[in-house]
Amino acid sequence: MNKDEAERCINIARRCISEGNTEKAEKFLKKSLALHESAAARDLLEGLNQTPPSTSSPSSPPSSSSPPSSSTASQSATSETRKRANAGGGGTDSSSGKEATADMISAVNKVKGKKDYYTILGCSKTATESELKKAYRKLALALHPDKNCAPGANEAFKAVGNAYAVLSNSEKRARYDKYGLEDDSPSSSHRGHSHRYNRYYHDDEDISPEELFNMFFGGMQPNYRRGHRHTQFYSNYTRDQSTDANNASVISSLLQMSPLLLLILMSVLNSIFTEDPAWSYHRNGQYKVERATSWNSIRYYVKGDFTEKFTSQKILHLEYEIEKDYKQDLQIKCINNQRRKEQLMYQYRVTGNTRYRDYAESMDLASCKDYNNFKMPQYIRSNP
Repeated sequence: MNKDEAERCINIARRCISEGNTEKAEKFLKKSLALHESAAARDLLEGLNQTPPSTSSPSSPPSSSSPPSSSTASQSATSETRKRANAGGGGTDSSSGKEATADMISAVNKVKGKKDYYTILGCSKTATESELKKAYRKLALALHPDKNCAPGANEAFKAVGNAYAVLSNSEKRARYDKYGLEDDSPSSSHRGHSHRYNRYYHDDEDISPEELFNMFFGGMQPNYRRGHRHTQFYSNYTRDQSTDANNASVISSLLQMSPLLLLILMSVLNSIFTEDPAWSYHRNGQYKVERATSWNSIRYYVKGDFTEKFTSQKILHLEYEIEKDYKQDLQIKCINNQRRKEQLMYQYRVTGNTRYRDYAESMDLASCKDYNNFKMPQYIRSNP
């Protein structure tokens, strides 16, 4: 514990040296040595205590010679101590005085320059949801700006957040697997690095990588500035709060789902007391006998006792309803395909991505042709 506190004092002293406050820096360096003896604190303190040699000449006239001012000595000591503080390579966080370690720089380099979201998270394209969460947790904790002070850590942290935001969403992930990054298209090659939010996958309402991090870790951030490890997320207090929140969430979810559960229960009860339909479009355990309608030869399946229960007049009415239902299905399919095609063409006009246009032009609109060519029989006037 004393060693951690001594290291914190050294970081504060380095920041004071950068700001030119040598008096305060000396105070914290002495405090660090009192807590734990270290070569770093000793070297910094010796740098502060060094004074530059006098440059006055004995042959100079008394009126022109004067001792060096205290500000000049302070600036010289500060300059030399800064060199000592920054020696040894690696980046330094000017706000916290922390030096970037080799692990910090390595974590940034693993993400830096990569465009593919799977590569950024270090996962395969077949990665499960739990594997994506595990990869994001590890990278987010390693790259969070409060912990990692290496150059480019902030951009790497954003890239990891953006990648997880897309791949954790099933719809966006499917779109990404199919089309890749929009930045790969010629019309958008001028937009720069693909780590920035891509409008094709990120809407204006999407949360930022920082908000995603806070939500992922239960709304709390690790207090790296004070030297605590991220395991303090899981203190007893946090676990108790998380348990209470989970219990409340379960109760709230059950209350919200109660209408749906009631609907399911009513559907089950209705299926128990309701007679099975007379026909089906698909062959299954009950509907094994194949038939076709009298007008447009629409295939349907019935039970074995169908002809015993239905007269010829009832069968005509039934087949009329089958053809009417079939035509409505064709109409719905036609409308959906036309809307989909219009959406793709709109995306092509907005983004200039020719893949949208090619996909739209290749769409099969056979359902529209079938619907237009489908002729319904004359209505059966007499009821069965």
